[in-house]
Amino acid sequence: MPLSDHEQQLLDQLEKQLRSEDPRFARNISETQAAATGPGFSAKRFVLGILIALAGLAATILAISLVSSSAWWIALGVVGFGLMVAGMYWAFSRPGRVHTTQTDTRNSGTKSGGKGNSGFMSRMEDRWEKRQRDE
Repeated sequence: MPLSDHEQQLLDQLEKQLRSEDPRFARNISETQAAATGPGFSAKRFVLGILIALAGLAATILAISLVSSSAWWIALGVVGFGLMVAGMYWAFSRPGRVHTTQTDTRNSGTKSGGKGNSGFMSRMEDRWEKRQRDE
């Protein structure tokens, strides 16, 4: 059910008031919403990952049941196990992640993540710099 014009105006007014009173909280909420609307679950990716994992499981079971002194069966078991792990990782990982550039409003400089997993470190560096400026 859509909001009425009056309700939409009240909502916009509350949002402006929140942004003026606590810009840090408003920015955190905006970043959380942007992360939540990013790429999420993919059914094709999940099904393909499960199929790869099942193929790896079948190869591992075949290698275990036909085990002999041959290195061929041991190699098949190792490859099967690798396929199981890769398939499960593929099935439960998110498709491409969107990396955004963060701006610091105090010094108007931009900070980007660099590597994909550096978001945490970037936040820690921002906090450290803010502490150093406040002291």
